[in-house]
Amino acid sequence: MVDKQTKQPRKKQQSITGKNAISVEMWRFYLMWAVVLLCFLALVGRAFYVQVINRDFLQNKANANILRTEKLKAMRGVIYDRHGVPLAISTPVMKVVIDPRDYFDNKKLFDEITAELAKDPHNRKLKRQLPEKNLNLDELADAVGMDRAELKKKMNERPRSRYLVLQKEIPPQQAELIEKREFQAVYTEKNYKRYYPQPQPNAQIIGLTNSEGVGIEGLEMQLNKRLAGVDGEQQVVRDKKGNRVKDPEIVKEVESGENITLSIDSRLQYILYRELTAAGVANNARSASAIAVDVKTGEILAMTSWPSYNPNDKNGLANKDAMRNRGATDMFEPGSTMKPLTVAMALETGKYMPTTVVNTSPGSMRVGNHTIRDTHNYGQLTLAGIIQKSSNVGVAKIALSLPYVTLPTFLKRVGFGQRSAVKFPGESSGMVLPPSKWNVSEVATMAYGYGINATVLQMVDAYAMLANHGVKVPLSLYKLEEPPKGQQMIDPKIADQVLLMMEAVTLPGGTARQANIPGYRVAGKTGTAHKLRADRKGYSEKEYRALFSGVAPVSDPRLAIFVVVENPQGQYYGGLVAAPVFARVMQESLRLMNVPLDKPLDTPQIQ
Repeated sequence: MVDKQTKQPRKKQQSITGKNAISVEMWRFYLMWAVVLLCFLALVGRAFYVQVINRDFLQNKANANILRTEKLKAMRGVIYDRHGVPLAISTPVMKVVIDPRDYFDNKKLFDEITAELAKDPHNRKLKRQLPEKNLNLDELADAVGMDRAELKKKMNERPRSRYLVLQKEIPPQQAELIEKREFQAVYTEKNYKRYYPQPQPNAQIIGLTNSEGVGIEGLEMQLNKRLAGVDGEQQVVRDKKGNRVKDPEIVKEVESGENITLSIDSRLQYILYRELTAAGVANNARSASAIAVDVKTGEILAMTSWPSYNPNDKNGLANKDAMRNRGATDMFEPGSTMKPLTVAMALETGKYMPTTVVNTSPGSMRVGNHTIRDTHNYGQLTLAGIIQKSSNVGVAKIALSLPYVTLPTFLKRVGFGQRSAVKFPGESSGMVLPPSKWNVSEVATMAYGYGINATVLQMVDAYAMLANHGVKVPLSLYKLEEPPKGQQMIDPKIADQVLLMMEAVTLPGGTARQANIPGYRVAGKTGTAHKLRADRKGYSEKEYRALFSGVAPVSDPRLAIFVVVENPQGQYYGGLVAAPVFARVMQESLRLMNVPLDKPLDTPQIQ
C-alpha cells in the first residue's frame, strides 16, 4: 500500500519514525547523564575547594565562633633570703572577664524570643531556644563589686568587643561563686598577685611588679625574665550560648618562673632597717642608709634605707624618693671615712711606716685658695694617731708629700669611680676626678674625702677589703655556694696595720667610743662631712652628713658595715649619730651569726 502524499511505502516510513524516536530518547538520556555528571563534578570540585584549598580559612572562621584561646598565666618565681625565708611570693587571684558581643547577641535573642512567646506562650520550640544563662547586669555588677551604672557604661562603650575585664584581682573563692551564678558570657582567668611578706626593709632591693605582673623596680625588674617564666595557652570550645562543650585542650604548657635566693639575711635586714628608722626619726634626718657585708665571701647580708615604702600598697607609691635604693644609687663625699684608705696608700709607697710622725701644728694649713683645719691642734701624730684623731691636716700633708697621681690612682685601683660587682639597677659609679684635675688643692681635699664621690656600696667594699687582709672579693646580692676567688689589692701586712689603727678610733681618745660592743673588738672610722649647698657654690654651714664605717671582730673580721645619716638635726657628728647605729646592728648581727667573742664580755661599754 502506497501513501498518497509521499508516494512511499507506509512500512518504510514507520520504520524511519521509530529510529528518530529512539535517537531523541538516547540524546535525552545522554543529556541527563551529562547534567548529572556535571553536577557531580561540581560537587566534587566544591568539596575539594572547601576541604583542601580553602580549608584553613574556613577552619579559622569556624574556630572564631566556637573556639576561645585562653592564656594560662605562669607563676612568678619566689625570691628567698639566704635561709629560705620568702621575700617575694605570688598568690593566686582571679580575673573576671566578659564577652560583650556574646552577651548582647544573646540578650537580643532573648528579647526577640520573649516577644514571640508573648504572642504564643505555649510554643515549646521557642522556649527551647531561650538563652539559659543569667543576663541580669545588675546582679553581675553586685557579684563583682562594681557600680551598676559603671558596668553598663563599659559594656555600651564596647558592644562588639570579645574581651572586657571587669575585675583584675578577686579571691578564688569569690570567683567560684560568680561562676556558679552562670552569668552570660562571663568567665574567669587565673592570675597571680605579688606579695611581699617583709615590705619596708626589703622594698628598695626587691622592688615591685605592676598590675600585669611585670617587674618595674629593683631586682623584680632586673631579673624579670628569669622570674616571669613562660605563659601557657589552652583552647576552649563553646557553643553559641557560651557553654563549654568539651574540656579545655592545653596547646602550650606553662613554664613557672625561676626561684632566686639572695645573700640577704632577713633577720639582719630587719635589724638594720629598725635602727636606721630609729636614728632617722630621733635626729630628724632626711634619710639614713647602710649596708652590711660578709668580708670573707663578699655577700651582702643587709642593705636598706630609711624612709622606705610598702610595695604591697599600690596606692602608696607617690613618694618616688623613698623607692630609691640609696646605698647603690646615691653619690656623696665620704669625708673622713676616706682617711684609712689614704693611710693605706701612704704605707704602700714605702715612704711611710705606722710609726712615722707627721707634724699637724698649728692645726691648720693653707692649700691653694682655702684653709684645711682640724678641730684641735694635735701637734705631732703618728699614722695611727692621724686616724684616731681624724686629722685633716695630717692626711693632707701625707697626700701632698707624694706625687699627685698616687692617691687618685690608688683609689681607682681599689674600686672607686666604677660600679661595683653588684650591678644593681641604677647603681652609680661614683666619681674620681680626671687626671687634668689632679692638682694640689684637689689631691689634698681628696685625702680626707672631699672632691671625690662614692656610694655606700663602694665604701663598704673598700672596708671589707681592708678587713679581709687586703683581698678584694666581688660583692654579691646572691647566696654563694662557695666563696669566690678574690684579688689581692694591697699587701696583707698593710691592711692588717690599718685595721689596728682603726681599732684605736673606738677606744678612749678616739672619735667613735659609742661604736664599742661588749665582747668584741671593733675597728672603724667616723665621718662628719659638710654638704654642698643647693646652688653648688661652696659648702653649707648648717647641713651635714654623719657617717661611720666599721669592722668586727678585729681578731678575725667577719662583718663590715657602713652607715650614712643625711642631714641630721641637732647633733650631727658621725661618732654620735651613725656610730651607735653601727654598734647596735653589729652586736645583734654577730650574736645571730654565732661569731665567737674576742675580748672579755665584762668589758664595760663606753658611752
